[in-house]
Amino acid sequence: MDVDKKVIIITGGANGIGLEIAKKFVKNGANVYVFDIDSSKKTLLNRYNINFYCCNISKNLEVKKCIQEILLKEKKIDILVNNASKQIISKFENYSEDDYIEIMKTNFIGACNCIHNIIPNMHSGSTILNILSVHSSKPRKDKYAYDCSKSALELLTKELALELANKQITINGLSFGAVNTMMNSEWKQFPKLKKIAKENVPLGIIFEPQQIANFCFTIINQFSTYTTGTIFTIDGGRSLL
Repeated sequence: MDVDKKVIIITGGANGIGLEIAKKFVKNGANVYVFDIDSSKKTLLNRYNINFYCCNISKNLEVKKCIQEILLKEKKIDILVNNASKQIISKFENYSEDDYIEIMKTNFIGACNCIHNIIPNMHSGSTILNILSVHSSKPRKDKYAYDCSKSALELLTKELALELANKQITINGLSFGAVNTMMNSEWKQFPKLKKIAKENVPLGIIFEPQQIANFCFTIINQFSTYTTGTIFTIDGGRSLL
């Protein structure tokens, strides 16, 4: 898909990976809209020619309103990237219902809200990319809510691929390993944790947000027309261990 002049919505696009994805698509001529709750980044995003909407995607009415406003200007939506995520690190013995609900509402329900409201305004050739994690299928400890939310989103990706195929709308997922983002901010305080993370990757790679943005662009630009329900695993071999 040639993304020039295409309309793309990116959730969680004010920081980290989402911001780099937004910048990548702007550089390639797309009309980019970001949904995020961090309104402090609006001025910065505007400098990059990125349109900002303060939107809590876990609230369906907010998503619907923002999409309606975009459609008044653009008349269509070509691409959706579900990137917004939250994470907590905690032993299961410290389980909190409220914490788990918040994670699921952002990471999974939020993606559902966006997909449900955007699909009617997509057309043949449109595409959706869900940002997953290698841990959506690889168990670990202490990040249960996040991993389970990504696992749910991975299965939804495959099931919606079946439903949307007759409309020629594709939906795929990107699964990757450790990335230098705020979600792994504890690495700055505890460098040993980053060393351990790197040792758990056969190729010894810790990704930068710009690299993930490049992967997203390549998947959408090169593969979205030809595959659906595919989980692109780009993790330096992390899932093999």
